[in-house]
Amino acid sequence: MAIVKMSKLSLIGLESDKEKILDILMNMGVVEISESLEKLSSEEWKDLVVQDGDSEKVAILDDKINKVKWAIEYLSKFSSKKKGLFSEKRCIDKNEYNMTIQNIDKLSSIVESIHKYNDQLAYLKSEKNKYANLILSLEPWQQLTIPLNVTSTLTTTILIGIVPHTSTSDRLKEDLISEAPESYFELISSDGQQNYILVIYHNSCEENILKVLKRYNFSKVVFKELEGTVKSNIDRAQKNITRIDKECEKVEKEVSEFAKYKDDLEILHDHLLIERDRVKVLDNLLKTSRVFYLEGWFPSELGEKLKTKINSQVECFLEITEPDKDEDFPILLKNKKLVQPFEAITEMYSLPSTKDVDPTFLMAPFYCFFFGMMVSDAAYGIVMALITGIILLKYKLQGTMGKMIKLLFFCGISTVAWGAMFGGWFGDILPLILGGKLNIPPIWFNPLDNPMKLLIWSMVFGGVHLFTGMGIKAYMLIKEEKIFDAIFDIGSWYILLIGVALLLVGGTPAQVGKYMAIVGAAMLVLTQGRDSKNIIKRLLSGVLSLYNITGYLSDVLSYSRLLALGLGTGVIASVINTLGTLFGLNPLGIIILIIVFIIGHTFNLAINALGAYVHTSRLQYVEFFGKFYEGGGKRFEPFKKNTKYITLNDKEAV
Repeated sequence: MAIVKMSKLSLIGLESDKEKILDILMNMGVVEISESLEKLSSEEWKDLVVQDGDSEKVAILDDKINKVKWAIEYLSKFSSKKKGLFSEKRCIDKNEYNMTIQNIDKLSSIVESIHKYNDQLAYLKSEKNKYANLILSLEPWQQLTIPLNVTSTLTTTILIGIVPHTSTSDRLKEDLISEAPESYFELISSDGQQNYILVIYHNSCEENILKVLKRYNFSKVVFKELEGTVKSNIDRAQKNITRIDKECEKVEKEVSEFAKYKDDLEILHDHLLIERDRVKVLDNLLKTSRVFYLEGWFPSELGEKLKTKINSQVECFLEITEPDKDEDFPILLKNKKLVQPFEAITEMYSLPSTKDVDPTFLMAPFYCFFFGMMVSDAAYGIVMALITGIILLKYKLQGTMGKMIKLLFFCGISTVAWGAMFGGWFGDILPLILGGKLNIPPIWFNPLDNPMKLLIWSMVFGGVHLFTGMGIKAYMLIKEEKIFDAIFDIGSWYILLIGVALLLVGGTPAQVGKYMAIVGAAMLVLTQGRDSKNIIKRLLSGVLSLYNITGYLSDVLSYSRLLALGLGTGVIASVINTLGTLFGLNPLGIIILIIVFIIGHTFNLAINALGAYVHTSRLQYVEFFGKFYEGGGKRFEPFKKNTKYITLNDKEAV
């Protein structure tokens, strides 16, 4: 239960000290500056202050950031240093940062040059495409020897065009000669879809020629602004393409010279990002001509350090207060290292509200437990733990990515444990290839041999999970001093559900369970309508509340997915092993086995790990969180130096 306690900061300072105070807050990175705009509408404040901020400057900085970011990404293809999936931010000291920023004009000029070179390349590529398209359009006419700019003589007209391939060129020729003997026809080429033809005729028979051509769906082709023969134009276009390729190569070489500045541009990008955030946060401030006002939230434990730090450097009015009872504040989770990775699961659902408890501490062991049970192959668990462990050792991952990799590492360990319990080591590969000489028996039992046993235990584990969620709800009610609500709304269901479970056991426990079920049901009937003053409505509400038992039974049945996914992993692994050993253990069979083994088990691990992740999350979100959790909290986002490419070693100690 680790929602960090927050305190409210209210600060009034001189306008001349504003930049210094914002520097202190940004360097400490522990205060979320919240909006103060609602004060502008209050009678007490609206005539005294105005909103601070400079939206135009923010827009200019955003534009610069986007240009630098684009230039960095553009230079990445010329850089010898390639960033992988888990690349870390580059760590630099303050001196290197300041030296780079001193060259901001030069770096800005480089960014502009890169953009100009890109525009130049875009133009050259456009020209190349134009010539390439010209060649494509001219290729069918290569056999035409008449210059393209010659379309007539004093007494004749020259036509080139296309007719559908379905039109027989011989028949067209016959019709033209028949209708207009003073004409000439030539089939230049054909591409299977249309015929490319040349027609020369005496001007006196133009009407007859056009009538025949129309009958054959003739389309005239005109090459404007082209002079000379088709061949000369193609040769000229190819020479231009060669010239453009050389120019592109030259420009790209010049751009590649800027790759050495990529690291500096990354520093420039993050510098602009910091400046943008500094200007943007002014929107949350109020000011007069001489003073400014800000308010925000910070972890209560840092109150004295924050106050001392600010008061030691500037003169200002600073007030720290606790939030009101029903006041919402930003949520920051703080858990032990073993639990922290599972915060990613909680955050994906929703952060807890100020009235909630942080469910991560109690959810984490169940998540790990259920994930391992669903994958349930020790060898798969070892592979998962090794891969994620190597990633964690090699990269110092932060944020959600770091949490997810650590979560998968812990889930891998859980999978090893459950795989050993169920006897799964790449399915049944060991007895298959060693003929029973080496077989690691399950510590508990093999689910493939006894699925009903696994189903029963899945229901038991599910019941414990649900009861834990109900227990947290009872704790929250007691914390709110609603003790009777905890007894009647949660305790009654505990008694009834435990009684029903004991009835299924049989024997003496069933006798105890019968009385517990009766007592629990009676408590629900008598208490669930207690808010109603009408005794009939009160009893009716109580009776109807018993229908909710179907919801609990449905929730318990949801845990059958533990059986389904656990069996699925083992069955698919066995099928893969069987396919791999179909050709025996001769040299060819061993090669086939290795290929099938690697591809098959990689797929099985990936698909079942994904399925376990999804379905384990669902059990938490629907069955567990549904019993007590509301969510809807706002993430704590302190005013700090947010960077994309670098990490600065100048953060104030807090």
